[in-house]
Amino acid sequence: MKIAVVGATGLVGRKIINLCEEYFESDVQYSLYASSKSAGSELTINNRNIVVQELNEKNILNFDLVLFSAGGERAQLYAKSFVDKGAFVIDNSSAFRMLDDVPLVVYGVNEEAITKSTKLISNPNCTTMGLVMSLKPLHDAFVLKSITPTSYQAVSGSGTRAVESLEKELTLSDNLLSDYSEGFYGQPVAKNVIPVAGNLLENGYSDEEMKFVNESRKILSMKNLIVEPSNARVGVKTGHGTFCSAVFENQVDVGSAINLLSQFDGVEYWSDKLATPLDAEGQNNVLVSRLRQGLSSNKILNFWVVSDNLLKGAALNAVQIAKHVSTL
Repeated sequence: MKIAVVGATGLVGRKIINLCEEYFESDVQYSLYASSKSAGSELTINNRNIVVQELNEKNILNFDLVLFSAGGERAQLYAKSFVDKGAFVIDNSSAFRMLDDVPLVVYGVNEEAITKSTKLISNPNCTTMGLVMSLKPLHDAFVLKSITPTSYQAVSGSGTRAVESLEKELTLSDNLLSDYSEGFYGQPVAKNVIPVAGNLLENGYSDEEMKFVNESRKILSMKNLIVEPSNARVGVKTGHGTFCSAVFENQVDVGSAINLLSQFDGVEYWSDKLATPLDAEGQNNVLVSRLRQGLSSNKILNFWVVSDNLLKGAALNAVQIAKHVSTL
């Protein structure tokens, strides 16, 4: 088997490499691609050093699987070239997510959407991923009608530069003032909450918030799902958390809901401790806590869900999809 990782030197790309070592046999042949500034560097896979190549049309070869984590622009330029050479391509960007002929897949929720002919597959937004994992068993039991998710997104979702910026801000301690503008976000995120994540659109919502709307509907095959999203960027390195209020068609039972979540592969319900981003960091599972019945209706569940945005939110889901595709 031949596997390529595009964007291999980034935060998510490096985690994809580590997970490939775990999920695939050691005799897999790997090729690594990145930008020109990383070309010529070496990364180790299964104790073998592999030289990173600059991605361009001249060195696109035949692969069985290609895992893309190089941003939407590069995905649009090169993903279909790999597909044309016969590869299954799993893309982590938003470039193809809402195309009708491209499945948007959360492994464990809707991987059945993948067929031998769906060679291009999209990984959902990292925040949507954790939320949908927690909603799926509840929807199957109680039938979902609407959700009001409010997410608190870690800086690693913005990439390496944002993480470095957070670390620098933390060193400023009491000298970090509200008018600090030299950081990645143009205002302090360390010890702070910025009441938006992503770019604001004409409707007043951010593109990250609209991903909650559009991606949840597509993944759950619910075109009419009502979604009222909000999000914020918080001074946390890794781990996106979301408070969600979910309304169902049927009366809910908290005990049954907790059992359903606990039995769903890839989800853990924590009853003895409140799950935080620090707990989620490095965890493959999505963590749920504080589940309770709504105050105004017995058809409402309110809960907290948190997950490692670089793992299940990105690299892990991509590799799980790749492993699934390899068995088709």
